[in-house]
Amino acid sequence: MTNHCNKSIELLAFGRALRKTRKEKELTQDQLSLYSRVDRSYISELENGEKAPTLLTIAALARALHVKASLLIEGYERELEK
Repeated sequence: MTNHCNKSIELLAFGRALRKTRKEKELTQDQLSLYSRVDRSYISELENGEKAPTLLTIAALARALHVKASLLIEGYERELEK
């Protein structure tokens, strides 16, 4: 695992929520990239807490995952509470 000292707790929480949802939908990062038109390397950076997603990125990922954007935010909030 990478050094978390330089990563914000919020970004790490969103990344865990995104990864969990993607895996629940049985999608690889490559598949999610194809369906969402978000670069696979950017998805990896999001899941690893290295980048902050924009609202439009969250919306594109949610559409590709067939979930509401609010579900990703709720997952993020749950991860923050851990």
